[in-house]
Amino acid sequence: MILRELYKDFTTRISPFYNNITIDVRRGVRQGDTISPKLFTATLQNVMRTLEWDEMGVKIDGRQLNHLRFADDIVLITPNISQAERMLTDFDNACGKIGLQLNLTKTMFMRNGWVSNAPFTLNGTTISECSSYIYLGREINMMNDLAPELSRRKRAAWGTFKSIEDVVKRTKNIRLRAHLFDSTIIPALTYAAETWSLRKQDERSLAVIERAVERSMLGVSRISQMRQRIRTSDLRQRSKIRDAVLHARISKIRWAGHVMRFNDNRWTRAVTDWIPRDVKRSKGRPLTRWSDFFTKAMEERYDAQRIPRARRTHWATLARDREKWKSCWYPLESLDDQRDDRPEVLVRILGTMIFFGHKFFL
Repeated sequence: MILRELYKDFTTRISPFYNNITIDVRRGVRQGDTISPKLFTATLQNVMRTLEWDEMGVKIDGRQLNHLRFADDIVLITPNISQAERMLTDFDNACGKIGLQLNLTKTMFMRNGWVSNAPFTLNGTTISECSSYIYLGREINMMNDLAPELSRRKRAAWGTFKSIEDVVKRTKNIRLRAHLFDSTIIPALTYAAETWSLRKQDERSLAVIERAVERSMLGVSRISQMRQRIRTSDLRQRSKIRDAVLHARISKIRWAGHVMRFNDNRWTRAVTDWIPRDVKRSKGRPLTRWSDFFTKAMEERYDAQRIPRARRTHWATLARDREKWKSCWYPLESLDDQRDDRPEVLVRILGTMIFFGHKFFL
């Protein structure tokens, strides 16, 4: 309402050849204007309120999860293709009423093994299917395979290192050089680590990437390291950088604590607690789940202290108490960066996911 009043009877004036001409503004702001993002978000919020999707989507503990939205990056979540087509049609019609048009060339859908292999169309146009999608900077897929994302993190880490390589190699101050590495390369390498389901092989891959960048920073090649029999731990003492694997673990631990202390019915907490009841587990070893890290770590801790199972507290319950949760991981926190002078949800949803990212024509 406030935005509508601001743009009511809005005009602009141009002065070609010293002649003032007043023009009524009918199309509003353009992309890049300061009010544009807020106006666009408010408009989409109004569109979503008009959609009757109360019975659509995937049921999560009695509630329907049918979409996720971050500005114009929108995901529709459905249990089958037919419902996905209906929801996309409703969304397209609602957007058309306010002058927005979907860019179907950038609209894609992804399905898992429980969804039938059927064509997906909107107004006669076939929607492209993808096996993975980069959403909010993180590559996701239905198999929850982290390898493609780690490859992206590797390229991001090397790209970041190349941008500061000259400065890092000229810097003689070890503390400053380590700070540059930790504040630029580590975030690029571990972006969205809070959502990772790390396996041992993933941790090894992450460590290999970090060591490669570390050797380049120190000017030590892999062959030189082998010939001179320089241990990896010796290189770490020289570089004083953080350990990327530990940083990823601690980021995940902190995020888990934040999520479990949410009490406002947000989806972040709901999907973390959710256990599918009406789906049979497929044959074979189950995939690594996001919470397996906490379950295994707490079991090892209880076993070491010989605490009876009847007295053991689930990790999710511990995480609700900030101080207890922090004390559980204090030894890990103290090992964060291995420096002498200084002491750290992606849920696999059943169904069809449709992705929109910068997909609107105004």
